[in-house]
Amino acid sequence: MAEVDFNQQQQPQQDVEAMIQEKAMRFERPIPGQSLTQDPDSPMPYEKPPQYTDRNEALEYFFAKFVEEETYPKIMELISIPFPIMDIVKIFLIEAFEEGVINPDMIMLLAEPLAYMLMALAERADIDFIIERAEEGEEDEEESEQQSLGVLDNALGRMDTVQKDEDFPEDIEQRIQQQEAPQSLLGAR
Repeated sequence: MAEVDFNQQQQPQQDVEAMIQEKAMRFERPIPGQSLTQDPDSPMPYEKPPQYTDRNEALEYFFAKFVEEETYPKIMELISIPFPIMDIVKIFLIEAFEEGVINPDMIMLLAEPLAYMLMALAERADIDFIIERAEEGEEDEEESEQQSLGVLDNALGRMDTVQKDEDFPEDIEQRIQQQEAPQSLLGAR
């Protein structure tokens, strides 16, 4: 006899958790020194020139990625859990770097505008959000560095407030305001 899952409300959260796990927990990363033994005729995507070197073009790319039909509801569901916006931004930035879309310098230039973009989309969908994880108690510096998610966290530092840049593209701002709120995966709230 087939089992029936009466706990169907867990499905969307499981989808979101699967997406996070797929994006952030990939193990097919290069090992240290691997680029020195690779064939120079077939470089890895991140060893080639990046696809986007202009900040506004890269913002357009990420906006299109955020509002894709499959991605947008998952991101909004993730933000509503609440999952920190900066963690979502870091996942997308690292993935884009690994695919050769942007370079490490562009990661630093895009972090805050992408966080603003996700915050504006969440506000448009009437979703409460958090920007960063709350700091846990008082730990000594050595322990907190070991618990850090990596070099990107150290480079970006803490962003408790995110504001719109004065050179944030107006057309993206207008498209954010026109973006329809996603239909909840759980139905009406």
